[in-house]
Amino acid sequence: MTDNEVLDQLLCRMKFGEEKAFEELYKKTSRQVFAYVLSIANNYHTAQDLTQDTYIKIRKNVDKYVSGNAFAWIMQIAKNTAYNELAKSKKVIATDFGERTKAGGSYTIDENNVPVLEIIGTRLEDTDKKILLMHLSAGFKHREIAKELDMPLGTVLWRYNKAIKLLQKIIKEEYGL
Repeated sequence: MTDNEVLDQLLCRMKFGEEKAFEELYKKTSRQVFAYVLSIANNYHTAQDLTQDTYIKIRKNVDKYVSGNAFAWIMQIAKNTAYNELAKSKKVIATDFGERTKAGGSYTIDENNVPVLEIIGTRLEDTDKKILLMHLSAGFKHREIAKELDMPLGTVLWRYNKAIKLLQKIIKEEYGL
């Protein structure tokens, strides 16, 4: 059974009010939803709030779900939630990785405590940041990213590889790894 089929079954079980199904759905998808919303909102705490809002909307609208591509349905709700919030605020939300670090640590790549998310958020171009977060954290395939960002696949692959090389260079120069 594929991951998408599992998510589809969980959403169908949720339609019948099964609380355990919602809990399982959250555990299986919240990391990807958070990473995707973070790539849009550019703010850790805002992304946390939007992730929770996404799951509230999923729960409220599960009866409208038609079996098929469950992951795409979930991510569409996340996308709409994030963009609707940004439109309401009518401003670009600044990234404040210092605030996130004080509040709860930072994402790291290994035991050397390299603040990868902080580097991505502060040192890479916005488009490259979105591509990296969507692929590495949310698990989007490059062709899905190309479609979502309305870019040619070759451009997405080139920007991804360029961003990875820059990230590796920064880590090597600043952390000696």
